[in-house]
Amino acid sequence: MNLKNKLRLFTFNLLGQKNVDKLRYIKFKHKFNKFLRCIDKNIFVKRFSEFYEPEMAIIPKILHDPRVIIDIGANYGPYSFFLSKLYPKARIFAFEPATRSYSILKKIIKRFNLANVISVKKGLGAKEERKEIVMPLQYTILAYVSDKNAKKSDKDSTEEIEITTLDNFVKRNKIKRIDFIKCDVEGFELEVFKGAKKTIQKFKPIILVEIEERHTQKYEINPQQVYNFFRKLGYNCYSVKKDNPEKTDIIIKETPLYLFVHKRTKITNS
Repeated sequence: MNLKNKLRLFTFNLLGQKNVDKLRYIKFKHKFNKFLRCIDKNIFVKRFSEFYEPEMAIIPKILHDPRVIIDIGANYGPYSFFLSKLYPKARIFAFEPATRSYSILKKIIKRFNLANVISVKKGLGAKEERKEIVMPLQYTILAYVSDKNAKKSDKDSTEEIEITTLDNFVKRNKIKRIDFIKCDVEGFELEVFKGAKKTIQKFKPIILVEIEERHTQKYEINPQQVYNFFRKLGYNCYSVKKDNPEKTDIIIKETPLYLFVHKRTKITNS
């Protein structure tokens, strides 16, 4: 552990979990307030993507007038905030099962009047069950569903969460279309998509997903298995570097973000 992380961990231990989460909310609220001053859409996209993830800048270039968006692994809501401001006519379902992150997400939705964001305190997976989620003290954004191979630090906290499938959620809520799915669940992606197979086949949404071997190996999953899953459903795969998608048939360590686009769907990078 480098000196910066040691100091971070020391500070978090000193403050305690509740105070750390309060500070996180204050930080995000302050940052998000600044972005609201961006009247021009292009400036908003540029500044927000530079603050969070450069790859976010690709979204308005390939996603036009969506009506239903699924944010899987919403955490404290950066993607939901970004998408809500870009697409005020869309309904955005934000899934976040961890209590600490979900509480901040709810505050962000209320503070910024994100009326089109519907928060869901559940995880998504291949079946309906209850699982343990591990929350690293200093990096709640790296929370992951526990597995027998997952290593836990004595500094991590855990809680039991409810998991459903996207297929069941769509059926129960009578959702008639899905245009875009963002998925970032620290290695649990394949399980999520197994439980969303019928939905993906039916609606053929554009999917942005983070795939990293350092996370998938916790579940004995090779990242290429995610690619193979979508290939069988008729999807093309694009690696994403900043706002530039490049078609590929291989998942590599150096590029964590990928777009999956059905072969019948045309994307225009403009």
